[in-house]
Amino acid sequence: MRLFKHAVIALVTLAVVIILAILGTGWFIAPDDQLEKADAIIVVSGGDTAARTATGVNLWKENWAPKLIFAGAAADGGTSNAAVMRQLAVMQGVPADSTFIEERSGTTQENAEFLKPVLGAQNVRTAILVSSPYHARRVLVTFQRTYGDAVNFIVHPATDARWSRSSWWKYPDTIRLTLSEAGKTFYAAVLQK
Repeated sequence: MRLFKHAVIALVTLAVVIILAILGTGWFIAPDDQLEKADAIIVVSGGDTAARTATGVNLWKENWAPKLIFAGAAADGGTSNAAVMRQLAVMQGVPADSTFIEERSGTTQENAEFLKPVLGAQNVRTAILVSSPYHARRVLVTFQRTYGDAVNFIVHPATDARWSRSSWWKYPDTIRLTLSEAGKTFYAAVLQK
């Protein structure tokens, strides 16, 4: 009887650990820092680029930062994602001279690296990073590794219609996306040079 009791306790403990790990993964990969005034808002393309752009524009309109920087190459070799995001921002009332673009980057690492001249030219020391929630931790880790103490980054994820911290595990496509991002985040934090 005592062995059975210990086995049940062990199974319940294991189930709780698994449940906490599942639920915690969504919260880990999708940080949402408390907003602070910054020198710039950086919006990286990918995922739901329209939602990312809208979030960046809203932050700019709420005066969280005076500069709005868009990063991302064209997926098809045409007009860059950055240029399209800038155009959307201008159509929503952001003055063109408050926007800056980086049009060559195709990866998160390239976003961080290729933005160095832009951030340097604009004297950016604090920046709000905008991406999809499932991509937020990897963006933060990548930018922190690239810039060290030169720039302080704050993460504010855009809303994503198909992904949620608390329900990512309910659907096969969001499970794949979450596990992929968790692996990429680990790589960016530990293995990437």
